[in-house]
Order: sequence, then C-alpha cells, then structure tokens
Amino acid sequence: MSTHLFTLAQELPLSWVPGNWSVTLNDLEFENPWVGGLTAPQWSAFDADLDGDADLFAFDRDGSRVLMFERIPEEGNPEGRLVARWDWAEGWPEMVDWCLLRDYNCDGKPDIFTSYQNGIRVFDNTTQVGQGPSFASEPIAVLATFDLLGSDPTDLPVICLGMDLPAILDHDDDGDLDIITFTETASTLYRFEGQTPCSLDFECTNRCYGMLTEAAENNTLFIGDDFECAFNVENPGITSPAWTRDGLHAGGAISSLQLQPGGPKDLIISDVTYPEALGVMLEVSLSSLDSATYVDSAFPANSNGDQALDLPRFPAAFHLDVDQDGVRDLLFSPNTPLETNDDKSVHYFRNTGTEDVPSWHFTTDAYLQNGMIDLGRGAYPALHDFDGDGLLDLAVANKERYEGVDQTPASVAAFRNVGNATEPKFDLINLDWIALADYQIESPYPAFGDLDGDGDLDVLVGDELGRIHEFTNVSDSGDWPEFSLAALSLQEDGSGEAIDVGQFATPQLHDMDGDGDLDMVVGEKNGTLTLFERTSVGSWSKYLSPVNGENWGNIAVDNLLGINGYSVPALTPTTEGLRVFVANETGTVQDFGLASDNWDAELVEVNEAVFGPKEGFRCAAAFADLDDDGLLDALLGIQNGGLLAFSSSSDTINLEATFPPLPSWEWQIMPNPGLNEISWRSEAHWSGELWIWSATGQVMARNPVRNENYGLIQAETWPPGLYIIRASLENETNPKDEMTVPLTWIKLPQ
Repeated sequence: MSTHLFTLAQELPLSWVPGNWSVTLNDLEFENPWVGGLTAPQWSAFDADLDGDADLFAFDRDGSRVLMFERIPEEGNPEGRLVARWDWAEGWPEMVDWCLLRDYNCDGKPDIFTSYQNGIRVFDNTTQVGQGPSFASEPIAVLATFDLLGSDPTDLPVICLGMDLPAILDHDDDGDLDIITFTETASTLYRFEGQTPCSLDFECTNRCYGMLTEAAENNTLFIGDDFECAFNVENPGITSPAWTRDGLHAGGAISSLQLQPGGPKDLIISDVTYPEALGVMLEVSLSSLDSATYVDSAFPANSNGDQALDLPRFPAAFHLDVDQDGVRDLLFSPNTPLETNDDKSVHYFRNTGTEDVPSWHFTTDAYLQNGMIDLGRGAYPALHDFDGDGLLDLAVANKERYEGVDQTPASVAAFRNVGNATEPKFDLINLDWIALADYQIESPYPAFGDLDGDGDLDVLVGDELGRIHEFTNVSDSGDWPEFSLAALSLQEDGSGEAIDVGQFATPQLHDMDGDGDLDMVVGEKNGTLTLFERTSVGSWSKYLSPVNGENWGNIAVDNLLGINGYSVPALTPTTEGLRVFVANETGTVQDFGLASDNWDAELVEVNEAVFGPKEGFRCAAAFADLDDDGLLDALLGIQNGGLLAFSSSSDTINLEATFPPLPSWEWQIMPNPGLNEISWRSEAHWSGELWIWSATGQVMARNPVRNENYGLIQAETWPPGLYIIRASLENETNPKDEMTVPLTWIKLPQ
C-alpha cells in the first residue's frame, strides 16, 4: 500500500468550495450526491434567484439545516433539474422546529414563518435579483386579537407549539393569510383569520375549528354528533374547551387544501405516533361554520388516491407543484427525526387531477433522496485505496437504518473509485460490506490499516458500547477486500480486560511513534481522545499521561449541552506533519494543529470550525487529496445520513492571485471578534473596493471606498464564523511595501 502525503497551507483558515465529484449506482449518476441526506425536511417553493421559476427550499428539523435547490430548465422536461446551491443556504436567520415560506405582504417573495417559543415569528424576504436569498435581520412576532370573554379584545401571540406544524395559507381566498394550529391541549384547532390583505393582522375566530377533536389515546378524530364545542363561534374567549384532553401534547401537523370539489378547503392532519395521515373533509354547516363531515383514515386511498400513505412516525404534508405541471402535488416527510425511516423520508404523491378535484398517485418514497448518498441515520466516511489501483476509494458507516420497529441494523457501505487521479468517480458497490449484524455491532465506526503486516487493509470497528472489534482482510492481493472477524472486543495489554472508552468509540489508525506499526487514537461520547500504543506482541496499551491522564492532547471538543461532544478524530498526514482534526457533536470540525512527538503536550485549537458554522449534528470527517492538485479535500458525514463534499480552493487560499496585496499601512478591525458590524480604519486614505469572503469562499460584501481611511460594514445577517478581508486598490500608495496575509474577522454567535 502506498502512503499518501498531502500539502496543507499553514496560513489559516483554509478556504473550501463544494466538491462535485461523481457518484454512481448501476451506471446511473446521482443528481445531488453530496447534500448530506435528509431526515425530517419541510418543503416550500421559493424563486430564490427571481428568474421566474420555482426553486425548492427545505428546512430539515434534524439539525435545523437549510437546503436550497435551484431549478435548472431542461428541454422536454417541464420539471427541470434540481441542483443543490450551497451559497443560497448561507446567511439565513437562526431557526428551530419548523419553517414555512409564505408571502404575507404581497410582494411576490415568500417570507419566513418559523417557530419561536411556542409561537410564530416572521422574517421579511429582502431578496434582490442576482444576489441570492436574503432576509431581514429583525423578526416580527405574529400576534392575534383574542376576545377575553367580555373584556376588551387583546393582542396576544399566535399559539403554535414547537413540536407541531401549522397550516399557513389564504384559507378563505380573501387576499390574506390565515393560520390553523392545534390548541395547547392538542384536542382542537385554533383558526387565526387574516383581517387585512398583505399584512400580519390576525384575529382568533375559532378554537374548535372544523368541529373536530382528537382522542387522548390515539389519532382518532371525533366529528359531527360525536363532538360538541361551545367555542365554534365567532370571537371565542380563552378558556378550556368543553371537551378536555388528559396527558401531554404529543404533536400534530396540519395542511390545508382542496380534497373534494366545492365547500371550504379541507385538512390533512397527522399525529406524532402514527405512520398515516388523516384526510378531513369539511363543509359549511347550518351554523355557517366549517365542520368536518368525513375522515379518510387511510389517506389518500379513500380520497381518489391509489394507496394509503405509510411513512413511519409523524408524517407532515406539503402542498406544492413538484412536477411543474401547474397543479400542486403532495410531499410527505416526517416531522420528527426520531424512529423514522431516514433514507425514505420524502414520499411523493403526484396530482394527476386538478386543484379542485385532485387525484393522488404514489410516485416514490425517496424523492430527491434517490439522487444523493443517504444511508439512514449517521454517516462516517473513510478514504483509502482498498483495491491497490492507486485511487482512493470510499467507505461510509452509518449509525442505523430503519427497517421497522426495533429493526435498525447498522452497516458499512463501499464505494469503488472508478475515475482517475484528477477526477474521482465513486461507484456504490455494496451497502452492507462488513458483517456487523452477525455480531450485533451497533453504531459502528471503522478504522482501516494493515494490522497483520500482509500488505492489505484490515479494519477495526468501534461500537456504541465503547468496545473495538477487529476484522481481517481475507481476500487475494489486488481484489476488493473481504473481512472476517478476528477478535471481538480487543483487550488491553496485560489486563485481560476489553478496551472500553465509554460509549461510541471512533478509532483511527496511525503510526504515532514512528516504530513501524499502527497505533490507535480513539474518540468517544465524552468528547476526548484516548491513545493506544501497539506493542511488540501486537496487543494494545493505553497511554496514560502524567499530565493529561487518559486524555491525549488534553482535547475536549465542542458540544451542544455542555455534557458530551462525540469526538471523531481525523488525523491527516501532510508535508508539515500530522494534522489533528477532530469532528464533534455540534456539526463542526476543529483543528488542533500539528501532533507533537511529546505525547504529554497539550494540543491547542487553532481553528474552531474548519468548514465554517455547523453543517449537521454528530459529524465525522475524512481528509485527502482527491483530485491530485496538492491540496486537501474533505468529506463530512452528518447525522442526517449523508455526506458533504469540500474541495480546497487555491483561489481563496492564495488571494494574491486575484487581488493586489494590502499595503503595510497600519490597519485596525474593531471589534474583533464582534457581532453585527465591522469598523475598519487604515493609516492612509485610499480608493478602491473592500471585499469580504466567508471561510467557504462566498463573497459577503463588496464595499466601494473613495479616498477614505475608515468605514463601517454591516454583518447582522452573516452566520457566526471567520471572514477574510481584502482591499482592491485603484492605485497603491507604496507598492514596494506589501502585506501578503489578508485581514481576518471573527463573528461571534448571538
């Protein structure tokens, strides 16, 4: 096996652009292989570039991820192609729980409606032609007028619990948006009716909308004579309804659309525990109020559909024109990331009828997902030349894949590189490469290396219990590896006890002491790293530092709640030495600089987010030069089950190739770090432009300067992270006196 060394610039930060390497299955190329997978996406149409066609927005509840897909026209294909646009996904406001895009102010651009403290807030859409999506930095709290039983009407926040998903649309076709949500008890529905076109003026006009209620113990709906509510009236007061529900609100999702001709719009309602959606038909009752008359408990099988929806756990319906034929279809996705079918989480029912008389035909359970790497729950990549052809192949382990209740096997998928040195092409050849299920190994993490000295790659597999298992490569030289179990639960040297790092062991193999054999660095749930030295007899000895104990390098990675961390090492050989990258629970990769020959030394963080702000929870990274340009590339696996690809950008690392160096005047950037604005000052007056890039190479600002030596740059809408600042001068005052390093500024989280 050859040893690969890769060049890594010492000037930090590195800059990255999205990688676009080809991935195939059975000779069919994936459309968007490096999206990162999907778990609980929420869908909205959004013309993000204002070119007249409907691009596609998704907010994944799992990890609060924003994804944007640009619609590319294709001759003979009205739907066109949807291509991921990472630059369009940057700069969105912080959001949790849910996000729907709806145009409330009638400017033709959908605004953000999102969850906030069991209510709703809105960010105005400020997108301009040619600039990509942008939104106002300050949210608007959505209020509604309530009649408090005889008291003066009062404006209070619209109620929508964070676990729910509301229906937001012009429900009565009067030119303004209406909102339908579950009440606090989850038994009945609020209706917040828009009062003024093109505004956020709402009134609570019903808290038993549709004359229906949900049962306490299941998703049964009581309608008609089975239910009475004194609050199905205009301007209801805020009290408990006549029928109350015991227990906690479990969660519900609502969508509103026309399911049958005539009458008011109908509803699709789902519950957190069940795989089906309920189609609720409404009509105007004798009291002139909308009331439920029929419930399709196997929607849409009994509502002019060819089969019932079956999406494990809390399906939510999204009504939009998927195929661009002018008639809206339905996408169903889970409204929870827990215990659902992660790799089949976008069920598409095409509407072959009309808007008023729809006809639903099931098309796929993996819309868009079938064009991306999505292995279920979790993704842990490893890059190695498995077949000895000089090209780096790809292995990806997952935490689990849902196949039914209590059936969530883990696996390692294999992708053979069938491209060439400068253009890798990964062909998926095996979704279950290593026989993990035979040994009940859960949450596997593989580390490949030649453990027995026969010249091929064997594998260690860490598991959820903190143990590590060894598999030997038994294939012939040059063949694709086949693995046979050599040892369950490796033992520590001399103790006779199994190696146990706690939980979620993530090993990596590397010769840490230069003695010719592979040692092992292991990450774990508590966010630290442990070093195990390979002894002369082939066993493993834990290194205990007199300074740092079991914690090699005294590393503790970032975490979400101050408890864990889920560290995953990505030690990478470079021409400068061994670079210590570590992925973490928050979705970022930290850089702890070069490893020291002194194992007692503390490794100090030099970059808190190599790829910028979080990309997805529970991430794992693999670095290598995939395109033979002398620069590191990277694959990042995330909890959503897929991979993100990053290619080092020589243009953004070496900015001098495009822009002249900054003069060596005294420059000041204040405050640094900062929050919402950058104040700059230079020693001399100058003219030109001040450019600012994100760490991923996106241009964030391009400010003209006219014979000035100070200025202010607004950064409210920028995500936290590191930014690069350069000046493009019209005429240099002293071209002999140059600065070769650009200025940098760090934006802190709010």
